[in-house]
Amino acid sequence: MMRQEMSPLLHAAQPLIDLAIAEDIGPGDATSEAILAADAVLTGQIVAKSAGVIAGLPVAEAVFRRVHPDIEFTACVDDGQEVVPGELVAEVSGPGRSLLAAERIALNFLQRMSGIATLTRRFVDAVACTSAAILDTRKTLPGYRVLDKYAVRMGGGMNHRKSLYDMILIKDNHIAAAGGIIPAVARARAARPDLPIEVEVRNLDELRQVLSITPPVERIMLDNMGLEEIHLAVSITAGRVPLEVSGNVTLEGVGEVAATGVDYISVGALTHSVKALDLSMEVGQAEEAVAPDLSSRVAEIKSMLGKRLVILGHHYQRDEVIACADFRGDSLKLARDATQTDAEFIVFCGVHFMAETAAILAKPGQHVLIPDATAGCYLADTATLEAVQAAWDILEAVFGDADAEFTPVTYVNSSAALKAFCGRHNGVVCTSGNATQVLRWALTQRPRVFFFPDQHLGRNTAKQMGIPLNEMLLWDVHHPPGPAAIRQARVILWPGACNVHQRFRPEHVTAVREQFPGVRVIVHPECKMEVVDLADDAGSTAHIIRQVEAAPPGTRWAIGTESRLVHRLQRDHPEQLIVSLADVPPFCRTMGQITLPNLVHVLEALAGGELVNEVLVDAETAHWARIALERMLELG
Repeated sequence: MMRQEMSPLLHAAQPLIDLAIAEDIGPGDATSEAILAADAVLTGQIVAKSAGVIAGLPVAEAVFRRVHPDIEFTACVDDGQEVVPGELVAEVSGPGRSLLAAERIALNFLQRMSGIATLTRRFVDAVACTSAAILDTRKTLPGYRVLDKYAVRMGGGMNHRKSLYDMILIKDNHIAAAGGIIPAVARARAARPDLPIEVEVRNLDELRQVLSITPPVERIMLDNMGLEEIHLAVSITAGRVPLEVSGNVTLEGVGEVAATGVDYISVGALTHSVKALDLSMEVGQAEEAVAPDLSSRVAEIKSMLGKRLVILGHHYQRDEVIACADFRGDSLKLARDATQTDAEFIVFCGVHFMAETAAILAKPGQHVLIPDATAGCYLADTATLEAVQAAWDILEAVFGDADAEFTPVTYVNSSAALKAFCGRHNGVVCTSGNATQVLRWALTQRPRVFFFPDQHLGRNTAKQMGIPLNEMLLWDVHHPPGPAAIRQARVILWPGACNVHQRFRPEHVTAVREQFPGVRVIVHPECKMEVVDLADDAGSTAHIIRQVEAAPPGTRWAIGTESRLVHRLQRDHPEQLIVSLADVPPFCRTMGQITLPNLVHVLEALAGGELVNEVLVDAETAHWARIALERMLELG
């Protein structure tokens, strides 16, 4: 939940709740009062019927408590957390008549706000490999602005101005009335020197007018421009003033807009065209039996299979899943664990590339399974073999022999095909824990490195090694760099990024230092360079855990990594103050796809002699990928 956020949210929600109760319940719920005894007590479970991002739990709780103060509300997830179908979102219990009367009102708030957060997250993910931020607009439901904008933040977006009074936005009608852009800005500055100014421009001539103003305005909005014109605007502006794109931005096209290099993209559809997230409340008697204990069933099957079974769990897994793991760790540790176990069945609780890596390193006769075969990785998906091969072909054309010039290095967060590519070209795999060691080795083999898919890990590692930024080149898949730029580079970076770590921003570091004096900021190296530079330390999840474990009581930490790990550290180290670096802690959606029910499903099948969701890699790909992986493991 966002720090210092709750009171403003509930203050804004209170009159809306009162209005909703008046129009929906009025003098009473005729149906419930006729059917239920006055002293009936019920329990309700709010369940996700589809995947999405939850937002509005405090408002839903306020609805139930406003209808009857004896209703107990327990949130089972956090606002800003993605849920899977069937996941328990919250539990309520109390007087039955009041519980049923409040149900629809609470769900109306929760479904709308979660729908906004879900759509926002889709837009945020679509631009995660760029520097652009997604903004909302004033196109909110009347009266719901604070709630709508809160939901946007829960989805990972940022808020534009709240209302007409907190920012000056000079649009075409203002310009026409004032007689031009320059007089409009002059009048605005004279009248309200305390407010930031943004100017909307419709063409490049108007852009040049705004850029001629001294001192510069705070932001320029490019209104309804096409991609080519936006590219030109970015080139003309050259970073002097932040640029915002607005108008007819779609989910399908937002990635191309962001790739132009603009700073902000405002999307009215986040709030004016929201589709409610499908949630429902299932009600039963308070004394009804609880759900089966799935953790006990996991323990039974583990006991039954004995040493034939081992469960590996990544640090970003759900608590109830990680509790079942025989080994837990980050990518490097789990890769090593996979090589050391003699178990016949390796069940990997992580995302697909991790299970794929375990399958590549597995011994003959071992089987690797994953609880959810669709649990992929956003970062891994940013680079395909075809796209990397196309870039390699360009390097080949520039140098004549790319293998003599470049050591390819793939982050372990990549497909088996890319690991095999590195194996074929005498390259190597790295993790966030050994990237420096691997990159240093790679540069002893050949003068240059081609690093993929995570641009931030590559850039942060190379910079930490002393390689200047002007010797690093960010590859543009759609507009590949020319020969001169390629020849100047020692490190070529693929333009991929993690959609979780991409959400940490420099202003988060500034804000947390102001809120918690003396706090130590530690972040994952998949974060942007600007964040890593401001942090006190950066390292893999294993490194972060070690630093917290070694710290004395009273240490204050702001941690920039996936929220499940941060929450676990909070519980394990109550003697320290531990908070997420971001105001909206980010969760990894695909890690969350591994649940206790689908883990039990795989284990039940194993107990019955059936292999479900086995991860297989063809022999040739596995051969070359194993070479690159074993080279990494040999480096330590």
